[in-house]
Amino acid sequence: MDVLALTAIAVAFYIAWNIGSNDSANAMGTAVGAGILSFRQATLTIAIFVLMGAYLRGYKVMKTVGEGIVPHGFLTMDMAIIALLSAGIWVTIATVKGLPVSTTQSIVGGVIGVGLATHAPVNWWTLTKIASAWVISPILSGIFAIILYKFYAWVVSKMKSVSTIEALYKALAILGGSYMAFNFGTNEVANASGPLVGAGFMEPRVAGAFGAISLAIGSLTFSYAVMHTVGKKITSLGPISAFAAQFGSAIAVSMANFVGLPVSSSQSIVGGVVGVGLLAGRGVEKSVIMDIIFGWVATPLTAIVISLVVFKAFAFVGLV
Repeated sequence: MDVLALTAIAVAFYIAWNIGSNDSANAMGTAVGAGILSFRQATLTIAIFVLMGAYLRGYKVMKTVGEGIVPHGFLTMDMAIIALLSAGIWVTIATVKGLPVSTTQSIVGGVIGVGLATHAPVNWWTLTKIASAWVISPILSGIFAIILYKFYAWVVSKMKSVSTIEALYKALAILGGSYMAFNFGTNEVANASGPLVGAGFMEPRVAGAFGAISLAIGSLTFSYAVMHTVGKKITSLGPISAFAAQFGSAIAVSMANFVGLPVSSSQSIVGGVVGVGLLAGRGVEKSVIMDIIFGWVATPLTAIVISLVVFKAFAFVGLV
């Protein structure tokens, strides 16, 4: 295996680790915030279901990221490495700050950046559809979360046994988080391995398994800060609201998976959390929301700039 291939694997691991570190909160942050699962229990559950989702269903979104933005044949191994590295740099900065930014937006920005730097054709129609999904998914998540919250609050109000209610709370938290983690694997793993598939370096299922394992390591080692932000700082969550936010966002991501669009699970889960927080009258911490929205707007633009700078740096030293 040559140096270029080893570099590609190392950089893909780096971005997948970043995704696991930053986006794991989208699957289990609310359950941890509500005190239903411990951090260790949450990360173990994430690892199992992310691997399942990535291996079984990750190929659709992987194809969009790897071949839908820059057409097949134009994305080289060098370009894939630069796109992944650029995305990873920004997500690492955001993770240290505890901000649940969109890794999807970061890697898409990275791919756009190398496409522009090399004058490769960019499929702007595909990008328009992706950007539209970024706007629609948190709105749908909030709507679905509100509907689920009302339904399960009504179900719980009919129950008389405290032990039965507690058991239901835990089951719903685990079910919602697992479903989100599965979708997390099917959608977000493409952000790590899609460029490698597009460059012809890995088959989709191999890339999916590699990305999922890397994601799980990131979740286990470096996800606590963002999980705390999603689960505690946005709004105070109870068991029913935690489940509604998780499951509502998972439904929105599933819809995107069906059509192969790489949406942001960060945006989806925050939309769900905000929806149930407002409905339950718990209030929403506006300063935290504004910081998160700023990260969403800045992420694709910052990733494009970083990608262009990294490409110029590589070209200057003769690496591309």
